[in-house]
Amino acid sequence: MNRHISRVAWTAMGLLVALVVATTYWQTWARPALAARQDNEIQRVAEFEIRRGAIVNDPKVLARNVARQVGRKTLYFRRYPQGKLAAHVVGYSTVGRARAGLERSLNDVLTGSNRGLGSLVDQTLDELGGEPIIGDSVVTTLDLEAQQVALDQLGSRCGAVAAFDPRTGRLLVMASSPSYDPNYVESRFGEIAAIKADCTPASPLLNRASAGLYPPGSTFKVVTASAALESRRFTPDSTFYDPGYCIAYGKRVNNFDTSRPFGNLSLRTALQYSVNSVFCKMGQALGARRIDLIRSQLTEAL
Repeated sequence: MNRHISRVAWTAMGLLVALVVATTYWQTWARPALAARQDNEIQRVAEFEIRRGAIVNDPKVLARNVARQVGRKTLYFRRYPQGKLAAHVVGYSTVGRARAGLERSLNDVLTGSNRGLGSLVDQTLDELGGEPIIGDSVVTTLDLEAQQVALDQLGSRCGAVAAFDPRTGRLLVMASSPSYDPNYVESRFGEIAAIKADCTPASPLLNRASAGLYPPGSTFKVVTASAALESRRFTPDSTFYDPGYCIAYGKRVNNFDTSRPFGNLSLRTALQYSVNSVFCKMGQALGARRIDLIRSQLTEAL
């Protein structure tokens, strides 16, 4: 008899331990991943009981909360005071259309769901006491004046501008055109869908700076120059002759301006003025395998 009671007791203890472990896992380690799922509608609606952290660019606020009483609950909905200025960076958080931008990628921070176990215990006690959960704020590194200049220069053209501080890697500008007002996503989405630009479709919700597909163009010259210097076959003072073009695979690769070739110039000058013929010749001398090796190393470093 005692043996049967002992088995039941050990079984009950095992189930209790499993329950504690599972609850701890879902409440701590798995919580951010669950919160980030766009198809988790129950979680998404429940998050509007959370006072999300603000998204700011000191001293301006890019995303803030507006409290609204719904039944017996206080729900917090988002407003975007800067409108389309940083729409693709900030994104949106809505009931009907989920999230995008920082509102999506940093949702666990903004809702406070990435906190440690101790903070989660305090958070749970606040919930039981009727206090709202308060998320953490996010501070961006954008230069809003430069952001505005980028949008103005893009105008009605479809395109993007991105700028970084080379000393720190901070993002200063990420503008995509056409832009949209994230305040319209929830209730005035038709106005966003009606936006037109110099391309079809205009796709205003598309962040062309991060999701657009473009040929690397002259940005790849940095890779070719790195491969050339790493090979030690070339130095910044290596000289080349530029006739205004280069022949590759039987086809002519022209400089941007073929009417004014540089003649004799150094690698340093060729990089400064982005001279196609010089980098074409270096690529032929180095070979695709060496350049691709450097490309993969730079990609890993980034």
